[in-house]
Amino acid sequence: MGKLVGNHGQVSRSASTTKYDAHHTVLEKTYGALADLRRELADSKAAVAERTEILGIFAACADSQRAWLLLEDYLEKLSLARKDFAGQDWWPRLLQAQGKQRLEGLAFLFLRCNRPLPTELAPYANFERLSEIEEMEKEQQFVQLLESWLLPPTPLHLDAPRASLRVLCQPQSLEASPLHGLRIEFGILRQRTGEKVRTLAEILELPGRSTHEQELFSIGDWEFIRWLAAHYADQKEISDPLVLTGIELLQWLAGWGQSSRFETGDRRGLIHFHGQLAELAPTLAKNNGEL
Repeated sequence: MGKLVGNHGQVSRSASTTKYDAHHTVLEKTYGALADLRRELADSKAAVAERTEILGIFAACADSQRAWLLLEDYLEKLSLARKDFAGQDWWPRLLQAQGKQRLEGLAFLFLRCNRPLPTELAPYANFERLSEIEEMEKEQQFVQLLESWLLPPTPLHLDAPRASLRVLCQPQSLEASPLHGLRIEFGILRQRTGEKVRTLAEILELPGRSTHEQELFSIGDWEFIRWLAAHYADQKEISDPLVLTGIELLQWLAGWGQSSRFETGDRRGLIHFHGQLAELAPTLAKNNGEL
């Protein structure tokens, strides 16, 4: 069977990796429990000593770039490469450790990727730790499946939303007060009927209807409708039109003021709240010698 040869007459990386995996697979299937012993005997002492020296320098290296090159050199001795190990999160963890812990992390990487351990890394393998982590991962997967079953994710819209909600805001002066409130109106735009202004009571009825109503709105619009239903669920009397003042106004602005949810009443712009508050404190001043 011919080898895969590159442009410069060298065996390609994929062929070397396949040869590495095939060699150890044949040893395990042929010798069974004696595969590790047979692998150690088949590997030359000079090659093991060379790789051991590289591992010693790699374990004590504090420079990240040099450690990267040392690891590449070590894997090249095994006809492997870093891309043969899935994921990218293992490299920062190796850098955080040094000495024996770094070599234990490298041996753990071989075990996680189901690759046979080289002779020089075998003393650093921790099979008990591997079993514990695999058991923890199984438990986490079970918990995630249970959570997705108890709280299924919001269904995605396969089609474009056929209805949209607009929150129209207009400052309104308050009686016997120098302050202003924020008058809120809700506009629902449907493809067939166009946009119509709805009261808060009519908006609160939407979550109680069939699920078909939810499918008409986008995820963001329906999230805001559900928030309204939860926020005003215990209120028996709702003013029409809705004028926000005090704490109620602050709750609306803190929850939705940073998004593009609020529009001006003339539909020409958006209203944003950046969390800036002003405090009016009384002061005493003299006027014609009197306070």
